[in-house]
Amino acid sequence: MAVVNPHQFFDLPAESPDTLPYFHAVLGDGQLFRYVESERESANTAVERFFAGYFGKEAAVAVANGTVGLRLSLQAAGVKPGDRVLVSAYSFIACAMAVASVGAVPVPMDMDTALTVDAAALKAAEGPVAAVMVVHVQGHAVPVGRVRELCDALGVPLIEDVCQGVGAASPDGRAGALADIAVTSFQQSKQISSGEGGLVAGTADLVERVYRLSDLGAVRHGGGLPDWDDERAVMADNLRLTELQAALVMDQATALDDTLARQRANRARLKEALGSQVTVLDSEHPAGDSGSHTLFVARTASDAQQFCAALKAEDVVARVVWKKTFLEYGVFRQSGLTDELSSQQWPKTAVALGPRILSVPVSKYVPESGVARVAEAVLNHRQHLAREW
Repeated sequence: MAVVNPHQFFDLPAESPDTLPYFHAVLGDGQLFRYVESERESANTAVERFFAGYFGKEAAVAVANGTVGLRLSLQAAGVKPGDRVLVSAYSFIACAMAVASVGAVPVPMDMDTALTVDAAALKAAEGPVAAVMVVHVQGHAVPVGRVRELCDALGVPLIEDVCQGVGAASPDGRAGALADIAVTSFQQSKQISSGEGGLVAGTADLVERVYRLSDLGAVRHGGGLPDWDDERAVMADNLRLTELQAALVMDQATALDDTLARQRANRARLKEALGSQVTVLDSEHPAGDSGSHTLFVARTASDAQQFCAALKAEDVVARVVWKKTFLEYGVFRQSGLTDELSSQQWPKTAVALGPRILSVPVSKYVPESGVARVAEAVLNHRQHLAREW
């Protein structure tokens, strides 16, 4: 078995049955649909209450996945076809694709070497901006205070993609806390996983709009039967989270502090073992990172591939996080969405640095001996890693 298994952020056999009360309650009554027809409170409701509080928002709604959460958030915030939305250039393609899926144009915000977005891109944006989406990467929180100030000055909503950043914090606070809309994911490799799943947190009015957009457009008075005659009903899709998924999420949410503590401890051990021989790509506030991944920078893109292959041979997982920015994928070039962007808007740092950023995940299940083996593998192949960038 691999020392660091990227699919082992949640491993059901590794948990005691006594720690999975929500999961067993759902299995016990067989109510797998989010609208539970029994005295048991819906696990979806518990998840929504937990994360509304966690992100400091008025309300939250669970949805099918994080990408859906981003798309519905944009729709609920009033982003229209042709609008321009600033998006962290160094991010998964789903972030920009969510913008494109509502007919808007994703405009990249470049990064610096501490994974922080360039707020100047917002201040000097060429043309009006309808919303800003900041993405927290691989458990590293982006400081969003300056972006928050600029969004307030422009009167546009700030969306924080916390899909990879649950539990992370910067000097500006917890990831998601300063956003108008915080979106997270429960996909396999996240801090909390149900295979797929997502959540949107924000104001009560915005969450209600997302709720309808994910529930076939219906208005549910007091969470009851769907009402499609209500004038607030809309045409929409079914993008709900199941009870079984929500139960898995809730059982892990109750143990989130422990998960973060164990990951941070493993990451600290790894960094200590590496010492001064390897340079780690840290955020501006390493103590606030969730500890889920340790990042390095390869000398070249070719070195990045060789490093990953070498660690794989030693049964340790290492990956290039994202080989391209969203602008460089054929699907965006062919769409014509990037044609109107000037050369000044292309993210030079993200394009140059992105293919060289490497990630080693550290599951909370990895023992100290496993962390030592990861460190040994990294040190064995440190010739591929850059000391500065």
